Amino acid sequence: MRKLLIAAGFAAAAFIPSMASAQQSCEPRRDTTTAGIAAAAINALLGGAQARTDCAHVYGYYDANGMWHANTVNGANAQGYYDAQGRWVVGAPNGYYDQQGRWIAANAGANASANGYYDQQGRWVPASANGYYDANGRLVAGTASGYYSNGRWIAGPTVGSYDQYGRWIPGRTSGHRDAQGRWVADAQPGYYDANGRWRVGAVNGYYDTRGRWIGTAVTPAAYTTQSMWVGAPTEMRARITWMEQRIRTGMNDRTLNRAEGMRALKQLQAIRLQERGMNHRNGRLSARGEVIIQARLDKVATDLTWNQRDRRWGN
Repeated sequence: MRKLLIAAGFAAAAFIPSMASAQQSCEPRRDTTTAGIAAAAINALLGGAQARTDCAHVYGYYDANGMWHANTVNGANAQGYYDAQGRWVVGAPNGYYDQQGRWIAANAGANASANGYYDQQGRWVPASANGYYDANGRLVAGTASGYYSNGRWIAGPTVGSYDQYGRWIPGRTSGHRDAQGRWVADAQPGYYDANGRWRVGAVNGYYDTRGRWIGTAVTPAAYTTQSMWVGAPTEMRARITWMEQRIRTGMNDRTLNRAEGMRALKQLQAIRLQERGMNHRNGRLSARGEVIIQARLDKVATDLTWNQRDRRWGN
């Protein structure tokens, strides 16, 4: 009998990758040990589709980093989802996780359907998810529930971002991977208000499926290498200029030592020259070029010492 179980365990191991992927699309895996996975695989083999029974009723789940993992489910059958702590929540997600991992509920009122949408593959996605994982664990980056064109809301799943004039650029993702590999949405250069007017100014947030802007905020306690760039343009030349302006502001109001500021400005000039000498396509650096320049900008930024606590970048 023991040999039979061991043999079953080895046989089950061959199915672990595909079964684990299917299970992850339904709920968080709480037991990730080798023994736990093998036991789950054996149980699935001996007990049929027991492990996947809940898939028909689950919108998806948030992992520990607050990233959404989508599940293909019929809207008439979906009953709830798992939050970042692995707890079952009835209904579809109706909010977002802030930079400190706290759940912030959105006030959708009677328009509960405004909180999310189904993508082209039938996966339910929260409107707040700028990026999410599909049922196969692949990252779908830069997604949105719709976009504004000439002040009119065009509903429907899409990928793109706005430029500083409020023009929608299809296919241009607005975000980046952080040090842990998580997809993080960049600050936007503005937003469309309830009347369809473009409001200029760096903001963080998302649009619900009705085109209503939901603002989110980054707090000082959430300061990281990435969050220091909140409000900065995504285009590298504009970002260098933005950083230069912040440094000069700090020097003028004496929140930044002048000698340190001058040294940083010289470094920025060298970075600017390097960027201009790199290959560009359609006016933008390649992805590799952006990584190189951003790394140098991060180094300059983290080396600066501001004179007042939480006075970074002269804010």
